[in-house]
Amino acid sequence: MAASFALPDRGIDDHRPVKVICIGAGFSGLCASIQFPRKIKNLTLQIYEKNADIGGTWYENRYPGVACDLPSVSYQFTFENYTQWPEFYSAGQDIQSYIKRVAEKYGTHRYLKLRHEVVGAAWQDSEAKWSVQVKDLASGTTFTDSCDFLVVSTGILNAWQWPDIPGLMDFQGKLMHTANYDTSYDLKDKDVALIGAGSTGIQVLPTIQPLVKRLDHYMRSKTWIAPGGFAGAEALKRNPNGGNSRYTEQELAEFQKDPKKFEAYREYVEHLLNTVHTVAFSNSEASLQSTAIFSESMKQKLAKKPAVFDSLIPDFPPVCRRLTPGGGYLEAVCEDNVDFISTAIKRVHADGIETVDGRFRKVDAIITATGFDTTYSPRFPVTGANGVSLQKIWDDRFPEAYVSIFPEQMPNYFIFLGPNGTPPTGSAIVAIESQCQYMIEAITKCQREGYERIQVKPSALRQFSDFIDAYMPRTVYAKNCKSWFKRGQSSGRVVALFPGSSLALRELLKHPRWEDFDLTPLPESAINSFSWIGNGMTVGEILKTDTTPYLKNVEVLEPYDHDEAKADAKTNVDGTDTSATTATGKAGVDISVSALALAPTQA
Repeated sequence: MAASFALPDRGIDDHRPVKVICIGAGFSGLCASIQFPRKIKNLTLQIYEKNADIGGTWYENRYPGVACDLPSVSYQFTFENYTQWPEFYSAGQDIQSYIKRVAEKYGTHRYLKLRHEVVGAAWQDSEAKWSVQVKDLASGTTFTDSCDFLVVSTGILNAWQWPDIPGLMDFQGKLMHTANYDTSYDLKDKDVALIGAGSTGIQVLPTIQPLVKRLDHYMRSKTWIAPGGFAGAEALKRNPNGGNSRYTEQELAEFQKDPKKFEAYREYVEHLLNTVHTVAFSNSEASLQSTAIFSESMKQKLAKKPAVFDSLIPDFPPVCRRLTPGGGYLEAVCEDNVDFISTAIKRVHADGIETVDGRFRKVDAIITATGFDTTYSPRFPVTGANGVSLQKIWDDRFPEAYVSIFPEQMPNYFIFLGPNGTPPTGSAIVAIESQCQYMIEAITKCQREGYERIQVKPSALRQFSDFIDAYMPRTVYAKNCKSWFKRGQSSGRVVALFPGSSLALRELLKHPRWEDFDLTPLPESAINSFSWIGNGMTVGEILKTDTTPYLKNVEVLEPYDHDEAKADAKTNVDGTDTSATTATGKAGVDISVSALALAPTQA
């Protein structure tokens, strides 16, 4: 005989209260602050941010020329269009302004504590809760908070590091890292050394070149410089010389007056972003064409200094590393006050830099554009089920998470843009929104159906990782090039990128596979898995406030078109096979299966 239990006296949709702690208030944390309270009932939300303001990377990075390499109209939430972006590629301060404006509009401050840094998190098996240690950076005190679900939205590129150069800290001039840049320092008429030319260094150089007296640019790695950025067709149409462009007053006025026109323009730009994924496949036509186009563009722009071209041109295909749209970079390198130095640095002295060839160059300031810690190691100790350390799991194997969100043995623990969670093409904002919705569905399932914890099955995680390992060798990302995609290494596992496009990631996350999780029921649900039905009524019925929810937001259906059906029937009678037409996208772009065929893996 089945065990008896008391029926809960609550409505079927009266979900149990839950508390969520979110760490970080950049784009991901902002998305959570907006969508979680709207879609999760009976929610207590607390967001901790270590900085003095929201914005994440766009708050922290203030170096000269900081900008996004995705078009402005695409680098924003789908639910919050801003029509007045001043430039095609936005400057960092404009993106930070957008983030602050959106946060103010949706009341993010209600859930936010600034200058509060999470320094540890441990899962408490007996309570099925996370114990979170938080340091108040204003007072220096540390306290403990707890939650049912823990969300990490700290991003990948948020822990900057100095380059390992002997004597760097002995320099007596001005020493700055681009991620901790001193905007008060005046570079005018100074002799400056710029170390590094990833995407950051390539933005810094053309911005400061007109200001400084002399600029020594230390660059040993090779990289492709694209003639246009992402959605390059539109960028080059707006500025045939490559680089950025400003929207005209007329364009901005039309976008503001006619939101539909702006929406159509945004859709067009994002169409360009979402139709280039085949460039990722080794030896694909798109990859080979990119190599030829980029090479010729770089050669032309560096005609004044052909030795720089020889030093820069890589032996790996484009997008093996993050593509670098370097508007004005190559032109600035060719200026007379810029010395491109590919010789390795031996050491830094109190007043300058010595290279391995014995040459010493005196400088007033050193700017290091040498990046971040890209190991994916958590920024604070994380202890999951049975006392296991997330750092140790990832150190022993490699960073991995089921659909990029759920690490192994970490109950009720979610990551935005986790391992293999960043789409290589398309907009990262779309990925963030999709991951946010997935988290919402996981939390509401636990609330609704009486589960105290959700944890990915090891077998499901292994299969997702196996798929990644089967997919990546077909791509250029697996080629021999040093990249943060591979944790700052030249070879090894690709841990940053999703195995597919932004659209594929969105489609994957639309349909959670609950069979891939171990779901632990609450005590009452353990006795009877349908106890969550409660008293058999909805809250709206009980309170007599909402008794016709099925009449709200009803889908409007298109009627059957009899005239079109007759025309199709006539066409078929005439002998035309309408079922075999090629799938096409906007502007006639072929998106048939044959057009997306993968190139074979190269030996």
